[in-house]
Amino acid sequence: MKIRPGTAELRAVSRVAFGQAHRLELMLAVMASEDGLCTLTELARRLNVTMSSLQRPFQALVDLGLLTELPDTGTRFRYYARNPSSAWQWAADLSATVGAAVVDAADRSA
Repeated sequence: MKIRPGTAELRAVSRVAFGQAHRLELMLAVMASEDGLCTLTELARRLNVTMSSLQRPFQALVDLGLLTELPDTGTRFRYYARNPSSAWQWAADLSATVGAAVVDAADRSA
């Protein structure tokens, strides 16, 4: 039985790993972008959170070099490109661990 980790579980792990509730979810959303491009607005909509709750964790990804701001395209959105890094796979692995813990807890309560 495979259970996808819930938002609450991801945020709890993110708080432990990063000291911030949204960074793990944010990394997973960026990683899921097929073309590797994203905007803060798009990510906030996808995660169903306010842009202000993502600004600091998003900027941390930029500061770490995991995202690069692209040149201004004349639109009202700032686009960022995902840079190659093992950090993206680590976020996916961490998420899978959270899912395993949710499955274990469900099995124990059954």
